[in-house]
Amino acid sequence: MIDRDPRRRAPQSAPPKIEAVATASTIIDFLAEAEQPQGVQQIADALAMTKSRVSRHMANLEALGLVSRLAQGRGFKLGWRVVRWGQIGAGRQNLSALLDPVLQALNRETGRTVLLCAPAGGDAIVSKCLPATTAIRIDVSVGLVLSLPHSPSARIAYAFQTREWRREMLAHLKQRETDFRVENEEIFTRQIADIHRLYYCWDSNKYNVGYGAIAAPVFGQDETLAAIIALIMPSEELSSPKPPPALIDALLRRCQEGSYHLGSKMRYPSLPGAKISSV
Repeated sequence: MIDRDPRRRAPQSAPPKIEAVATASTIIDFLAEAEQPQGVQQIADALAMTKSRVSRHMANLEALGLVSRLAQGRGFKLGWRVVRWGQIGAGRQNLSALLDPVLQALNRETGRTVLLCAPAGGDAIVSKCLPATTAIRIDVSVGLVLSLPHSPSARIAYAFQTREWRREMLAHLKQRETDFRVENEEIFTRQIADIHRLYYCWDSNKYNVGYGAIAAPVFGQDETLAAIIALIMPSEELSSPKPPPALIDALLRRCQEGSYHLGSKMRYPSLPGAKISSV
């Protein structure tokens, strides 16, 4: 079995009654993350499934246009239907173009890597990355799933959903696989309360890979969450009890500017002075 990097995959747990759908989703996620077409055995090894089980799913997915088989049996890639969904989604949510001036300004002002993320249920998906203009360049792949409970962007996506939805999602988060499970509900709930008060979230070394993030929300005309903007930087820049005030201030100002571009009248807190709960 191949040990898949938790930064490169989405949560897989699902209620038993939709196990077949969850398995198909897992396979599609894996093909989307893979840098080249994958054979049945490769998929089976990576996802800890039997080859026969993967073969059955691939036959069904191919029939539905969700995967496509390469000539001479050289593996599978995403099918036409998935590509079509992506094109439709991009056309309907052209936030990247609308928010590009804000992202560029934040990138110049801070010199840090800037991400634009789309909320995806309890997680977030990277839709644009502007690498840092400083010597330390951090690139993040478009399409990467940033998952609860560790990702600041995902915590922003979760925090600005309805209370009823959060309650239902929390019950699920407490039962997910280890990498994506909320182990301490009290700490997690306190983090979400901090976000509601301060409008930003951070983590100094998520996934223990040497970099951290500060994230904040962008709202649409109906005052619901439209996107998340995050600053990515080396962990040593976030070693203090809270992130540098200048970076927080720049991020919140640009997120408010982005919200105005989308027709929102939401007002953000001024430069936070309260100490937030440790992450």
